[in-house]
Amino acid sequence: MENTWIFDLDNTLHDAQKKIFPVINQKINQYICEKVKINFTEADLLRQKYWDNYGATLEGLIKHHNIDPTEFLEETHSLTNLKELVVPMPDLIEVLSSINEQKILYTNAPRNYANKVLEICKVEDYFDGVCSIEDCNFLAKPSAISMKIFLKKYKIKSACFVDDVKENLETAKQFELSTIWLTNEKESPSYIDKKISTLKNLITD
Repeated sequence: MENTWIFDLDNTLHDAQKKIFPVINQKINQYICEKVKINFTEADLLRQKYWDNYGATLEGLIKHHNIDPTEFLEETHSLTNLKELVVPMPDLIEVLSSINEQKILYTNAPRNYANKVLEICKVEDYFDGVCSIEDCNFLAKPSAISMKIFLKKYKIKSACFVDDVKENLETAKQFELSTIWLTNEKESPSYIDKKISTLKNLITD
């Protein structure tokens, strides 16, 4: 297979913003409160600041507070009611089953969480590989180092990359990947090859 399809996970294959992210963000805030010794409001601001600066709160916590990334991921992404929180994107199975080329998941999420979400969405068998934050030395997208590790791991030379975060696609374009932005935003950055409002646009446009 010459071409590869790369998919993000949260807010690409499922609607994380609807139920999961509010729960995980609360757990991250609580973790920051305990480890950094600040109040909940300060923790919420710090979480968002690191997310904005690094693409994931984890990277900021590692750099500035020397936290244990494995412990962080375990405490913040272990959700006993995960099945109730996952909202698969419309037409997800139809879209993935229609793409007869290699498909790799590339996510800033931890491996256990990613695998469970794929299983709940009933799409785990459609992917030829899952690249989690652990596989990229805890470096999150849009890091160019993370992207380099990912591309080397799967020996990818030609690929279409679908993500809801445009900064991740900007990095992908630097590696000459085709970029597909899942969004309802009106802007059209030069590094975006295609914009889609739903996953089904991948097979209908």
